[in-house]
Amino acid sequence: MRVVVWVKKFLLGRSQRVRLDRQLSEEIRILSGVTQGSVLGLLLFPVYVDDIWKNVATNIRQIADDCIIYRKIRDSSDIDNLQTYLNRLEELTAENEIKINRGKSKAVCFKKTG
Repeated sequence: MRVVVWVKKFLLGRSQRVRLDRQLSEEIRILSGVTQGSVLGLLLFPVYVDDIWKNVATNIRQIADDCIIYRKIRDSSDIDNLQTYLNRLEELTAENEIKINRGKSKAVCFKKTG
């Protein structure tokens, strides 16, 4: 129970401001997320996204807040299953207010030749 109270205190009542050269922005309250680069953030993020990876017929490897989603494509049903998962992933990220950095997202296709 102490851990829950400790985590709650870490997440609630936070604010931030930005400094650019000598100018300091107005302070604003932070309503969601964890401090980027914090040790606790690295522990909480997998808990936060855990439901996204459940019951998936696709391979996923996660490292901190980055992930790789991959699937061996043998026929059109594999393509359909992968697309179905990607569509569901988009829904889940919207529901959980997780932003996907599309600029860092890539689709890559590897195929055996010869």
